[in-house]
Amino acid sequence: MSNNNEMMSVKGFLLKILIWLPITFVVWYFITPIILYLVSVLAKAVLTILVSQTVVDVDVYERVLHIVTPFAAEKSNDVNNGQLVFAINAMKYGYGIALFIAMLLATPDKLGNKLQNLYIGVLILLLVQVWGVTFDTLQTLTFKLGMGVAETLGTTPFIRELIALGYQLGYLILPAIAPILLWFAMYQNHLIKLAPKFAKTKKS
Repeated sequence: MSNNNEMMSVKGFLLKILIWLPITFVVWYFITPIILYLVSVLAKAVLTILVSQTVVDVDVYERVLHIVTPFAAEKSNDVNNGQLVFAINAMKYGYGIALFIAMLLATPDKLGNKLQNLYIGVLILLLVQVWGVTFDTLQTLTFKLGMGVAETLGTTPFIRELIALGYQLGYLILPAIAPILLWFAMYQNHLIKLAPKFAKTKKS
């Protein structure tokens, strides 16, 4: 009987997450201009340190980040002003924020604790998004803009492998896994209450 109650608790928790997800995704979508501005500032700071010779600026335009380079573009328009500019969809690296907030809202906890965990979690997930944008920029500069741009970076084969690995990690793994790991780290006790058999396994 107790096992059934435990399973129902787990199911109830997952159901609450599913109920909150559409709401948190809508809120996340509407506040993305603010998030993208913060990401652009942080990404520019990181890229300035890593590849200052190939990245001049990081701008936000219509929910997309535009990476401005010092290289001349083949065609000039009002957006690039003669400079080579490429776009990055930074939102694909940031959906973990909506997932984390949904998990946070579904968790029975004091409001003060939730707010504290919200600040910490969003900050860490912003850094995850910056990771994705940074490696997306590096792999574009290295592999997609031609040998002239790639040679400016002066990367070795080993560094190019690291760039490809960092991009895959930032695109395929971190956005989905990071919010779940954050919740596990913050609410281990709650996880044990949801499924005591996991606590027994952990102790053994």
